Amino acid sequence: MVGIRRAIALLLLGFYVTQFAMTAGLGPDETFACYMGLTLCYGLAFIGLAAEWFWARWFAIGVGNFGSLILIVLFTTGMEPLIAFFGFTHLAIWVLLLGEGMASRYEHSEATAERWNFQAESLILMRRAVKSAGTTLPFLILYALAPKPEALQLVALALGVVGLGALLRGRTWGLASLGGAGLIAALDGIGVIGEPVWGYLMLAPQGSPMIYSPLTGLLAGGLLLAPLFFARPIVRYLRAR
Repeated sequence: MVGIRRAIALLLLGFYVTQFAMTAGLGPDETFACYMGLTLCYGLAFIGLAAEWFWARWFAIGVGNFGSLILIVLFTTGMEPLIAFFGFTHLAIWVLLLGEGMASRYEHSEATAERWNFQAESLILMRRAVKSAGTTLPFLILYALAPKPEALQLVALALGVVGLGALLRGRTWGLASLGGAGLIAALDGIGVIGEPVWGYLMLAPQGSPMIYSPLTGLLAGGLLLAPLFFARPIVRYLRAR
């Protein structure tokens, strides 16, 4: 049922591409950039999964993790239908893309082996880094493109986007760029380099319900995990030099 599961995952991702695009267009002007950023993020997951790019399953699972975390809000709000729908549909994306059969279409495909020739350890580290980036990139967008963003927030977003692109192309410096974005967001999130940013996620174009959180910067700081996953091989390489 790999084909059916992938089709349903694509349907859900495509729904959120449309939803966030509508929110960007119909919502307040000051939130346009933020929700257009989420549109592009989900669009990347959709196109990559449809095109069977080797990293796309990992990234889409990460996006599913992002939405699934929203379910935690239900413990404080009670059963809010839109929040539950958002969380459980993202959880479905995560579940639908699991399994070796699905992996055989992406990172374990013959095309990936011929083009990239990954070693087993490298593939595991890439999987962890891309999943963490898929989970935290939406938080970085909500953090950096909140109404009236400061220059430092935009720098963090630029580092995150450039770093992700470099990582997906196998460039080692992309890890440093992702780590820099995560460090800025984390320090900002705890108030070391400015007031913590209150990010909010609108689940409908009319802005209701809306989830507020002062932890958006800290959650975006999860991009620090990407270089940490590679810490051991980096140290091993430096010792060898």
